[in-house]
Amino acid sequence: MKFTLEKIEQFVVDAGSDDLGTFGGKFEGGIHIQQIPDEIAPCILKILESGGAKSYLEIGVAAGGTTYLFNHFFHPEITIIDDNKHHKAKFRKTVLKGVERKELIGRSDDENILKTASESTYDIILIDGDHLYPGVKLDTIFYKPLLNPGGFLIYHDSLMKEWGVQRIVKELKTDESMEFISEYTSKKHSPLGVALFRRIK
Repeated sequence: MKFTLEKIEQFVVDAGSDDLGTFGGKFEGGIHIQQIPDEIAPCILKILESGGAKSYLEIGVAAGGTTYLFNHFFHPEITIIDDNKHHKAKFRKTVLKGVERKELIGRSDDENILKTASESTYDIILIDGDHLYPGVKLDTIFYKPLLNPGGFLIYHDSLMKEWGVQRIVKELKTDESMEFISEYTSKKHSPLGVALFRRIK
């Protein structure tokens, strides 16, 4: 099936939002996704056009809406890391019902979590956990080496100046091992930002 930007965005809109005021969408509930449809849709399309992905790691999952999306469009082997402290984590079993995955419960900087996650490498790594600079920095240091050559690294909330994601994105643009692809910003909603990089060596 050939996906278009419009079809991907509409799928996100129809799947259910975590919060209409923050993320937009058609209704609250469903997969409780914490992504703005016209930010995550072009990111997904770019990866699809580049050949897709067979393995996926997500750090910071909450209800699992973003995991649901990437499973729908890529059908990869999935590993997710979450400390289950987000109040929407209780919905994850329902949202991800039938989605095969390795679920690592704990902090992403925990030695055992990192060791288990490091048993695989990944075509996509999405970082959406601790948004403060020290936490995002550690997630980048620990997990970027697990990205396959040609693989994609995604940061959510890249426009939020009060957090550390924006600073990490700026730093990563000078990393010679990474290619900055784009920063997707909503034109239909108050933007949060999705930054996309690709590993080139």
